[in-house]
Amino acid sequence: MKLRLIALPILALAGFGITVVAVIKFNAPPAIGPEPIAPTPIPFLDRVAGVGIVEPASETILLGAPVGGIIAKIFVIEGESVTAGQALIELDTRDAEARIYSARARVQSGRSRVNAASARIAQLDALPRAEDVAQAAALVSARQASLADAQGRLDRLLGVGDRGTTANEQPTLEFGVAIAAAQLIEAEAKLARVEAGAYPEERAVAESDAQTANSELLALEAELRQAEVTREILVVRAPIAGTVLRIDTHVGEFKASGQGGGQGGAGNSSALLRLGNINTLHVRTDIDELDSWRFDSAGKALAIIRGGSRQQVALHFVRVVPDVAPKRTLTGENGERIDTRVVQVIYAMENPPPFVQPGMLVDVAVASKSIRDVQ
Repeated sequence: MKLRLIALPILALAGFGITVVAVIKFNAPPAIGPEPIAPTPIPFLDRVAGVGIVEPASETILLGAPVGGIIAKIFVIEGESVTAGQALIELDTRDAEARIYSARARVQSGRSRVNAASARIAQLDALPRAEDVAQAAALVSARQASLADAQGRLDRLLGVGDRGTTANEQPTLEFGVAIAAAQLIEAEAKLARVEAGAYPEERAVAESDAQTANSELLALEAELRQAEVTREILVVRAPIAGTVLRIDTHVGEFKASGQGGGQGGAGNSSALLRLGNINTLHVRTDIDELDSWRFDSAGKALAIIRGGSRQQVALHFVRVVPDVAPKRTLTGENGERIDTRVVQVIYAMENPPPFVQPGMLVDVAVASKSIRDVQ
């Protein structure tokens, strides 16, 4: 009983203290945060505003391969400067190299056929050869001697008055004379053939064979060049001198044929890497079509860097894209219309800060025409 009388007042005092502390904290003024950053003042009283995206002077080039394949080598890294024609990425070349080897073998075979056809024409042009004529003439002399010998034996037999048992030899000797005469005619015809050389018909056939061989060789060489081109296009090269902005593939991946497309960083899965000349940065600015009548290409323009930098970059007018298109660069504001059509104006940045990179969004202000000037 005595303990209860002591504990109850203590608990009451503790509860009162907690209540007082809670009330004090609840009524304490909130902590003062950092002061809001005031918007960067714009020196144009009358202006046209737009949203711009930073891009290379060459625009962003999305490179792809004209054929699909597995990525075998990547020769560059992001941010590296490259020269025009430099190899950037190589696809698997084993099949293409095998085709080149096969095509080269067929070309070598075709050249052998051309050489054989040319040698055949040269052989015909060299006729008659002196050694062939001499051989044929010697054969004619031998046949003449044989005929003279056979005829002499027959004449001696016929000159005998009483031939007796040799009378039966006359048919044999006459046959020998006839054979010798026929062999002489054959040898003389062969000599005439050798002395005549190549017939025009033979040379025409040889020339036709040579033309056919040359045509086949040209076709085989064309196949070889096609195989070499197929091998060459497996190496993606830089079309311009610039900087590798981003690599969208890795060694071992399969990439389909084609090129990336789109503006402002959009592309497709076939793009291998992005390249651009960032020595000069451009700002592709979207001017609302409702403000296009107030736009003045001769007016001064500024790019306002977003964030807390409060930096402004002077812009130099380059050109107007002569095609009004639907707006693609969205700001994310609740009141933004997504069905707006815009005129795209290209400006060059003069001495941009080092941290400005392609793909960044900037606010653009352009000194506009006054209503009085328009009217």
